Amino acid sequence: MIKTQIIKEEGKPIAVIMDYQDYLKMKEMAQDRADYAEAIISEKETKSLTPINKIKDLVGNNLGNDN
Repeated sequence: MIKTQIIKEEGKPIAVIMDYQDYLKMKEMAQDRADYAEAIISEKETKSLTPINKIKDLVGNNLGNDN
């Protein structure tokens, strides 16, 4: 495992060297956070929910069956 290093220029951070697996974990965490925020917004924007039985009546009772 590579030790994380911060590259500085004139005392200011300009780049980071880090272990690739740590990078992938950090990237996944950022995506999870974005997905969560999107879900919260979507939930707030949803005016009403339709029960699955009503949807099945509208589109047919085979909804959710792969047969």
